[in-house]
Amino acid sequence: MGIIYKNKPMSQVEILCCTDAFEFKPHIHDRYVVWLNTGCGEHFSVKGESDILQPGSISIFEPGRVHSNYACSNSRRCLRSFYIHPEFFHGLAVENGKRERENYFSHTTLKDPLLWKQLAQLHEQMLKISRNLAMDTDFFNVFGLLLGRHGNVGSLETTGDTCDKRIKQVIAYYHDNLDRDIRLKDLASQVGCTEFHLIRLFKDHKGLSPHAFLVQLRLEHARMLLEQGLDISMVALDSGFSDQSHLTRRFKSRYGITPHKYKIACGY
Repeated sequence: MGIIYKNKPMSQVEILCCTDAFEFKPHIHDRYVVWLNTGCGEHFSVKGESDILQPGSISIFEPGRVHSNYACSNSRRCLRSFYIHPEFFHGLAVENGKRERENYFSHTTLKDPLLWKQLAQLHEQMLKISRNLAMDTDFFNVFGLLLGRHGNVGSLETTGDTCDKRIKQVIAYYHDNLDRDIRLKDLASQVGCTEFHLIRLFKDHKGLSPHAFLVQLRLEHARMLLEQGLDISMVALDSGFSDQSHLTRRFKSRYGITPHKYKIACGY
């Protein structure tokens, strides 16, 4: 099967199935990641700490959380991931009488056998069939259960990592200037610290250097534009890559497939 991305099987949702040996090096997502491996364990690392996600367990990463992962057994791997836009959880929370929150899940590993089985079955269903009423119903039921049992919906206290405001300033600047040449010296000057200190701040809070984090944001932006069917060469320039080949190298290293194949998976 290799690597399969199925784009928008439902609104605000993408799924991934990976059955080969591809190693997902440190990266981020602009959405929540709910993932499991139904074939074997999966090594993963977050902020320098490593663990193994065992079959029967569920892991969740919030948007922007740097992580990496690879299979414990390449021959038995069946990695299943749901990528879900935060707006979906906003709507789900409101529908269930809860208040909207900035962060519904912080990185966690869950042991919930019933939910694990339902997620695995739902993922297989979404891979194999087109969207229908039954699938929509199952999706809302399963993720409603996830949010109700394990989401940050019962308390108004702030959850998740605290983040230095200078990091937030830099990331906001990144989002506004993805297509521009960004210099470390200019970033440090904007937030009032030395270049060395800014690198250390990023390493401490995000687990990546400022440049490596910027590359991840650019790749996520490129992926979003490819989902809209835009020309790959234009996507490369709009996302801050020097040309199409530069984007292709980075994209394949990050997602395991080329931008061209990703566009095809998105229906273009």
